[in-house]
Amino acid sequence: MKLKTMVNCDISNNTVLLRTDYNVPVIDGKITDDFRIRTSLDTIRYLLEKNAKILIMTHRGRPKGQYNEEFSLDLVRDALSVALDAQVTLIKDVRETGLKKRINDAEAGSLFLFENMRFYAGEKKDDVELAKEFAALADIYINDGFAVCHRAHMSVHALPLMMKSRCAGLLLENEIEHLSLLTDKPKKPYVFIVGGSKVSTKLDVLKNTIKYADTVLIGGGLAFTFLKAYGFEIGQSLLEEDMITHCKDIFAQAKEYNTNIILPIDALAGKSLDDNTPRVVSRSNMLSDDIGLDIGPMTVEIFKGAINNASTIVWNGPMGMFEHAQYQTGTIEIAKAVRESTKKGAFSVAGGGDSVAALNQLGHDDAVSFISTGGGAMLEMLSGLELPGISVLKEE
Repeated sequence: MKLKTMVNCDISNNTVLLRTDYNVPVIDGKITDDFRIRTSLDTIRYLLEKNAKILIMTHRGRPKGQYNEEFSLDLVRDALSVALDAQVTLIKDVRETGLKKRINDAEAGSLFLFENMRFYAGEKKDDVELAKEFAALADIYINDGFAVCHRAHMSVHALPLMMKSRCAGLLLENEIEHLSLLTDKPKKPYVFIVGGSKVSTKLDVLKNTIKYADTVLIGGGLAFTFLKAYGFEIGQSLLEEDMITHCKDIFAQAKEYNTNIILPIDALAGKSLDDNTPRVVSRSNMLSDDIGLDIGPMTVEIFKGAINNASTIVWNGPMGMFEHAQYQTGTIEIAKAVRESTKKGAFSVAGGGDSVAALNQLGHDDAVSFISTGGGAMLEMLSGLELPGISVLKEE
């Protein structure tokens, strides 16, 4: 995939609209993980070196198209100012009187941050009229927010189409370069680890990855829909009844491509989500009132064996209810296995909040070869889908 990059854009002394993803977690008024801010800094510093004026667009949370103080970007502005050791001016509204003149009169290298893009009702609607108001303020559009590239939103799709000069930032370039390795003759054996809650959100990526992977390890809540498709009793575990036929289709497709799908053979089960005394049960002995909440110890060992022999590893999604300490073991053990295999030379990619959180708990920056900033965007790219935010940046 050939993208227009910053090297091909005449950035020097121009005004740039920069789309980033600063959808950072905030608890008790503090940013708890600034990973997405940190990964954007190389692009911003590059633009500053070119004496560009930078107008940053981003979002946080789901404010439903109207102002909501809970999702204001004041904290993001402050964090960005500290990280860059520079003043960042927050623009409350693109329709502010005299905004165009303020930007024109600002010195080269000035940094502006628009208030939450999702405060605009037209953002999610890909509103062309709203896009015109932003486009009038700058010369160049740059997208450096991979995590939003699968959304056909105004700041990702309609806006760049209006700009004569548009390109990818360094982070976006890096994401595409690494993820393309997974569908362009990946080194074998290739192991794909998938977790999370629903088959429906992972269906397309499973169908596409089966064409490339040698082994698919399925954990998390979605494993129980697959087990149900095989005829196992899953008690009160998470189930998507309408996905059972799709699961059977995936088994058939895997057989066609000679891909090995491995499901859990045991689970950590409780009687409720708050059960603090879970027990290990085999998949053949689950009771009608059991809830599977993590993969069991035997499954961990089987999964680790496959990971240990892999040359390429992709991981998306936790193995259990990761937000509960008593159900973190499976996910943490998989994280350790991925780290060890990476140390031995495997190319590994992780994406999705809980997968990355598990790796972070290990305290090693080199636990994987590459951490993707996008969970949903990563899955859609690996599904073979064309992402709206990337398609508009392709070289003609």
